[in-house]
This record gives sequence, C-alpha cells and structure tokens, in this order.
Amino acid sequence: KDIKKHSDKESNKMSARSNSRGEVDGGRWVEISGLQSEAGKKLNGKVGQVLKEEKNNDGRFPVKIDGVNGGKMIKESNLVNITYAELVKTIRLSSDGEKLGRKLKIILFPKSHSMFHSCSSEGNAPALAQCGLPLVVNKAEPKNRLVHRGDYDNQWATWLMIDPISGFAPMEWQSYVGPVIVYRPGGLDFTISDIDATNEFLSQLLDRFGDGPGFDPREWLNPDFFQRFIRRLKNNREFNGLGSSLNHLTILRDEGE
Repeated sequence: KDIKKHSDKESNKMSARSNSRGEVDGGRWVEISGLQSEAGKKLNGKVGQVLKEEKNNDGRFPVKIDGVNGGKMIKESNLVNITYAELVKTIRLSSDGEKLGRKLKIILFPKSHSMFHSCSSEGNAPALAQCGLPLVVNKAEPKNRLVHRGDYDNQWATWLMIDPISGFAPMEWQSYVGPVIVYRPGGLDFTISDIDATNEFLSQLLDRFGDGPGFDPREWLNPDFFQRFIRRLKNNREFNGLGSSLNHLTILRDEGE
C-alpha cells in the first residue's frame, strides 16, 4: 500500500507507447486440421503455436499444442492460421527486474484456448470478482534472468490479488512475484486501457483501506460503484486532455446495463 503510484500522465504515456492491437508471443497461432491417424484425429480442432518457422526434412513444423505435453511435428497442410479476429487480448505485466522498457504489453491468444475455459468463472483476483470483473492472474516466465528479490517486484500484480477484507495480498503475491499474464475468463478482451483503469481503482481503494477501521470495503467492492468509478475516471481523463489513455476500455458497461 505504500508503494509509489503512477500518475494519470504516467499511465497515459504508458498507454500511448503500447501497441493497442497486441502481439503474438512465441510463434504464430494455428488450428490443427485434417490429421488422419487415430492419434492425429484427437488433435484436430486444437490450437497450437508454431515454435520455429523452419520445416524438417519431411516438411513438418514444430508445434506446441494446447493441452498436449511436448511438441509435435505437423505439415503445413494440416495447420490453419488463426486470424487476428479470432485472437483475444490479454495483458502481460513485467516485473521490475526484466527492464523491458514497457510495463504493459498486450499478448494475443486464441479465443478457444483452454486457459480461458478451464479457469473459474470468478477468476482468482477476489476483490475484483466482487466488482463484477473476474480476472485470472498467472505467473509467467521471465524474459531474462531475475537475480535479486527486488527483480521479482510487480506492484500492479500484487494489487490485483488483494484480499477484499484486509486489503493485503497473500504472501505469495507480495514477494517473488515476477511477471504475470492477466486475462478474463471466457475469452473476453482485456486491454491496456482496462488494466490502467483497474490499477487506478485499486490504488485509490488501497488509500481508503489506509484510512483505518472506519472504512467498509463493501462500499467500493461492488459492480455499481466500480462502474461509476471507471466512468468518472474516463470523464476526468477526457476533461484533462488525457482521454486517449482509456480509448480501448472493454470493462465499462453501457449506461443503463
């Protein structure tokens, strides 16, 4: 709760530097199709990533298939490229020690990927679930070697995991966190604007927890208040000339919903 917060201007700069369309991390996404063997037929319809754009002598590409251990060598004729329209936006939050230049990055996954459908519909971020925003926060592989404890610090991830009663995250989310992937169950987009607005909400919520025992978190942790907060934040940003930072909100419902 005592970590320095980003200002609206800093958040706006971060948003402007980030690619709103997102990117694929680790190779193009494909769907397996047309395999004829008994083992192969079980893979048809699954999604995977082409690990290397180099064919072997049999004309096959190495593919990491969702839900299948190890890689498989598959011919191009049995790989159907997944279009951008079929991809879902998730957010990768880097840890301090990665020093990637960007805290936030949109990473694209196929909507049919099991990650969106095997998780709880309530996600694992309890405070935000009470706000009507289920999120899954999963630790990810660092992009470079993290040596010191501080290298694993990830303030935004810690805030996402706070307890709705105490305002503190569990110990495993307070230290040695590292980078994380944040996404919405069911394959809904989660954008830079969404994580920006959500982080601002959590920042101000934690300030209220600091006010002492007179604060009732239920006043904030409900869908109606959360939506009002996000709408007010968007209006304030627009009034102050920072409206572009929240141009891609998906978590803001239409008024009257």
